[in-house]
Amino acid sequence: MNYSFLDALRERILVFDGAMGTMLMRYGLTSGACSEEWNISKPERIEEIHRSYIAAGADCIETNTFGANRFRLSAHHLDDRVIELNIAGARIAKKASQGRAFVVGSVGPTGKILEPFGDLSFEDAYNAFKEQVMALEEGGVDAIIIETMGDLQEARVALLACKENTELPVICQMSFSENLRTTSGTPPEVSALVLWSLGADVVGANCSMGSDGLYRVLERMVLSGVPYISIQPNAGLPIIEDGKLIYPETPEQLAEFAVKYVELGASIVGSCCGSTPEHTKAISNAVRGLKRTAIRKRDSYLAFTSRTRLIEVGKGLPVAVIGEKLNAYAEECKSLLDAKDMDGLVELGREQVQSGARAIDMHIPVSSTVEREFIRELMINFQQFGDVPLVFDIQEPDTLEMALRIYPGRALINSISLEPSREGIIDLARKYGAAIVGLTSGKYKLPVDADERIKNGEELISLFNPKDRVDIVLDPLVFSVGVSPEQALETLKALEHFNSKGYLTIIGLSNISYGLPKRSLLNRIFLSMAVSNGLDSVILDPTDKDLMETLVASQTITGRISVLDYIKKFK
Repeated sequence: MNYSFLDALRERILVFDGAMGTMLMRYGLTSGACSEEWNISKPERIEEIHRSYIAAGADCIETNTFGANRFRLSAHHLDDRVIELNIAGARIAKKASQGRAFVVGSVGPTGKILEPFGDLSFEDAYNAFKEQVMALEEGGVDAIIIETMGDLQEARVALLACKENTELPVICQMSFSENLRTTSGTPPEVSALVLWSLGADVVGANCSMGSDGLYRVLERMVLSGVPYISIQPNAGLPIIEDGKLIYPETPEQLAEFAVKYVELGASIVGSCCGSTPEHTKAISNAVRGLKRTAIRKRDSYLAFTSRTRLIEVGKGLPVAVIGEKLNAYAEECKSLLDAKDMDGLVELGREQVQSGARAIDMHIPVSSTVEREFIRELMINFQQFGDVPLVFDIQEPDTLEMALRIYPGRALINSISLEPSREGIIDLARKYGAAIVGLTSGKYKLPVDADERIKNGEELISLFNPKDRVDIVLDPLVFSVGVSPEQALETLKALEHFNSKGYLTIIGLSNISYGLPKRSLLNRIFLSMAVSNGLDSVILDPTDKDLMETLVASQTITGRISVLDYIKKFK
């Protein structure tokens, strides 16, 4: 074809083919047999299936390589033939397409469970996916589709393997249950945001449910604001009739929903288990000529996530509270770190969440007493106790990249600035599509007034563009009134300006009272003033009950939360 997969994606609705396994069984593949082995032993059958889908109107055909990774192939004693089977699968599809359809390399899950819930390491999974996608690229595919993923972390690993080892566009699809969660608990909007931010060109869902179920998934995915979404349902949920497994949804039913998908915002439609070229033909005829429905972009809105939880920061939303106590320079945390008390550190995080924090700021640099591996283990332990979203206040680039790489969500980095020493962190934010806290300090000095804060903040924002997939929340810098009492008002002025421009804001509250008596009093007063000036998020001590009650009251007066919520809180 004389233009790329991404060119086509931007121009029109793309129709994918249907089930490979269903068709192979029609040709005699027995249950439990290795379908990918047919790429070598029966290539003519695979080619025939591809041709039938192209004839039915498919714009894209998927290679017969869904299970062609070393772990799945080991069950058939074929793990030494990964490269051979993937190259063969790609070349069969290329031969069948003859330029009439894009060839998309299919990559499925390993069948193993990743750490910390299973025994498959991040690195071993990465190497397996790397081996497969590089072979598919060698075979000549136009794009990669990572599909039927039940674990967001496994999808992340596969996506990183694609983006770091090939130049191919990547579609990344999760599989959801009736409760609209993956097997590891991730809802649609979280998976879409995380995978898009990490570099997927298209995100979406396939398998596990019929048309109606994936329509509900799509409704949630569009909330993330990602521009390109793919939906490929099963031909209904399978049932047993006369001793046979039947997928009940007709071609007409899938076609009807395909139109609804496009109207809601899908850019790619197709089908999965139980479907045939007849389903593809109906879908193709139904959506041919339809225009893409633009998905509403997120304005004045930022989100970061854990594996299962999405934290929103935005105008009109309640102020997002981030717990500050997991800080190596705070006495309680330092004592726990010195003792290498992992349970105590996890409990310190749990206590903050129970007190109202929606995320935890982690400021633990590598030191003589804290190794990088300890920080890694702490992150893993946080996932196990409650999957709490983490904010990484890590200035050492190697440690930060380790954290960003294995973190099963979209991180918030605290922080970057115009300082030349932060360039490496900016690069990492771009690579991993993180949300970031932008300090309004200058290149070589701290700001002396609101005007300098505003100038620095706007210059920082200008460093990024939409291609970076980076969201920014600005920190107008709070200084201790004990050192610079005039700076408090300058911070508030900058905060008010940023709010008027629609920029999101955050402050580290406790700085205002550093070195002074009755710190909680100063913190409460300044917090209420900041909320009145449009504050969107705050890093504070959530275990300070008076402080948290002040936040509720301030938001009630400013309309950020309802009076009813206030009554529920204090009744």
